[in-house]
Amino acid sequence: MNYTLIIPFYNEEQNIFFLLEKIEKNLINLQNENRIFQLILIDDGSSDKTYEKLKNFSFKIKNVIIYKHKKNLSQSASILLGIVNSKYENIITIDGDGQNDPEDIEKLITEFEKGSDMVIGWRKNRKDNFFNKKIPSYVANFFVRLFSKSKIHDHGCALKVFKKNKMDDFTNWGDFHRLLAARFSYNGYSVKEIPVNHFERKYGSSNYGFSRVLYVILDIIYLKFFKNYKTQSIYFFGMFSFFAFSLSALCLLYMLYLKYFSNTSFIQTPLPILSVFFFSISIIILFIGFLSQLIINQGTTTKNFDNNVEEKIEIN
Repeated sequence: MNYTLIIPFYNEEQNIFFLLEKIEKNLINLQNENRIFQLILIDDGSSDKTYEKLKNFSFKIKNVIIYKHKKNLSQSASILLGIVNSKYENIITIDGDGQNDPEDIEKLITEFEKGSDMVIGWRKNRKDNFFNKKIPSYVANFFVRLFSKSKIHDHGCALKVFKKNKMDDFTNWGDFHRLLAARFSYNGYSVKEIPVNHFERKYGSSNYGFSRVLYVILDIIYLKFFKNYKTQSIYFFGMFSFFAFSLSALCLLYMLYLKYFSNTSFIQTPLPILSVFFFSISIIILFIGFLSQLIINQGTTTKNFDNNVEEKIEIN
């Protein structure tokens, strides 16, 4: 099996040297005639010297691509850029902050080559701030397990190995990397979880905190909405539109009943306002359904990832 290892960086100039040294050492030990590695590094619009450090690193391995985003997009956008441009069928991801242990790559690959579609790490002894990192992670993972079929403990672990061809058209939403294991599980693919090492951050600061919980909840809603991406979006919105229209019709019928059978003026009731309100809501929801369906039909074909790339370097 051949693998593409993808590493996103954002303002990690102080972590690059020791991280890449460790990664190279492990990849060289793991590489053989039946296992070849490609390395894709993405600078996600850093404001420090991350890109210069990446360019000036003396790589011992070949088959390396370095990208620089024009501006900071997201960790998911960086990973997706690497996936789209990956040469091999199996993907490995790891954080660029040095908190993941490159030596765990061997454990994940060993388990992966037994036949899993994905193997993800579990930071069982996580070395992060309890309030800023651990609590938001616990809450986010609770909601993911609650609303998906996934039984994974640590969906946010960046260290994972998976088959590229198992990603569907709606895997790459929002911060998709956090729910990638959940999406794989929902689609019925084999997902394994193994404990991995986790280190304290040596340099720099994390870009995530309690806000990640909101992002995850929004992504879960998206995940549930598109749980079967073959289902037409217009049908989903159409049900709600029909429900609102039915309420509007019921209000109208009751107004007619009051006027012609009870000799009561419906003008003195809130029924006219309710009828107009529900009818307007039904039209709005229906148009949202049409709009979302148009977006879905565009798929990923309209995305030109190269537009976000300021510079690209290949080392062969």
